[in-house]
Amino acid sequence: MPKKNVRPDARRDANEPEIVDALERRGYIVHRIGAPGDLLIWNPTNLSWQVQEVKIPGGRLTPKQKKYRQDHPRVDIPIVETAEQSLGEAFIR
Repeated sequence: MPKKNVRPDARRDANEPEIVDALERRGYIVHRIGAPGDLLIWNPTNLSWQVQEVKIPGGRLTPKQKKYRQDHPRVDIPIVETAEQSLGEAFIR
C-alpha cells in the first residue's frame, strides 16, 4: 500500500512500515502524519481516532516532540516501538 499523507521531508522510523501493515491487516485505517505524532489511526470498532508516535527501540523524542508534550500535557500520544504495542494501544482506546 502506498504511503499516505506523509510530508516529503519527514524522517520515518524503520519499524513504521511493519506497524502500519499490522494495523491495516486488522482493519484500522492509518494515515502517516508529521505532527503531533507519526500515525493517525481510525478504529472502526469504537469509531475513534488516535495519534501514535513510532520510535525504534531505544529511540528518543526530538526537542520539538518534547516541547509539544510539555505544552499539551493532557494530550495522550502513546509511544510505540512494535506492532504489538501499537495494536494494544489502538484496541484499548
